[in-house]
Amino acid sequence: MSLTRGPAGVSITVEGTETWGLRTPGPGLVLDVPVGGRQARRPALRLEAASRYRLRLMSGDAPLLWVRIDDWWDRAVFLRGTAPSPWRLPSLSAPEVRAVSHAPGSAPWWEAWEWKLARELVEAPASVLYSGQWCLRPVGVLSADTAERHPVSPMEWQFGQPPQAPHSLDAVTRFGPAWNEDWWDTLPAQRPGAVLPLRAPSAPDDGRVKSWRKRARDGTLPPALLLYVDILAKWLVLDGHDRLHAALLEGVEPPLLGLWPSVLMAGTPSSSVREAGALFSAEFQLRTGATPQVVERVNRMLLLNFAQPLKGTVSRAWPIPGGLAAWRQEVLLARRQRERLPLTDEDWDWLVSPDTR
Repeated sequence: MSLTRGPAGVSITVEGTETWGLRTPGPGLVLDVPVGGRQARRPALRLEAASRYRLRLMSGDAPLLWVRIDDWWDRAVFLRGTAPSPWRLPSLSAPEVRAVSHAPGSAPWWEAWEWKLARELVEAPASVLYSGQWCLRPVGVLSADTAERHPVSPMEWQFGQPPQAPHSLDAVTRFGPAWNEDWWDTLPAQRPGAVLPLRAPSAPDDGRVKSWRKRARDGTLPPALLLYVDILAKWLVLDGHDRLHAALLEGVEPPLLGLWPSVLMAGTPSSSVREAGALFSAEFQLRTGATPQVVERVNRMLLLNFAQPLKGTVSRAWPIPGGLAAWRQEVLLARRQRERLPLTDEDWDWLVSPDTR
């Protein structure tokens, strides 16, 4: 089954049996976005980068987030941007929700919502999609305590891995203006796969939240849509902040659809240095305790370094005009415009440091 929608020329097909290593209630869709046309423009929601892991997340022409990641992946500092609101799909109406009349959680129910959201992603006037292949499929929630930690060795982290399972959905009820993440001794809520809201939560007594709470109670809550960004190892809430909030208030697990760019990694030439480093890292990790989680992580790392090709996800980033200097000036200006932010002086100094070593 496939679909081509107008001038966008995007084809949508049912994905095969690939599970991506995620707990998933059913098959997903593959969106093939062609080169050229409106897809040649920068997406409405996009990641931009300067040197030495300085990043910003943009919604249109306004920043949603500035991030600096340490060169050795030991830490990251996040600063909320000044965009008045993030990109999102049109609000779901009551008739649209009622139109999906299949039993909630059934295969036809998931299929109906996948196709609806896929069409909306394709037809959005300002799309988040860029050329290439995308995967859209149901994803299950993982307990934060069982989520993997961030890598402690460059051999453990190669772009092109499958997405990590989402966890820590309660982040949608919080909206910190800035924060530091220690990726060496990672808190569960900061581990790969954590959910990151793009706007402040609505009040619990907000009309839409109250309406979605009724849906959560009777099991007819539509799925929220998450976008995986691999360099951050986080899921961004593209659509459904209020639905997630409602599910949390009702104490139920919300249905989730995950979206990510899909790539088939080309074969990597043999490298004795890389392979020796991977073996050393594996030995070091197994020496500390060969729990099932450690064994699984080591096996995946060895596959990444010895066996290719693999199917994974890589988020595209566009260059920041003006590079590191422009990124730094934006962060300094944002700091001056705010009275107090919950970062230590050391965190601030590191975030805005011009150091390019």
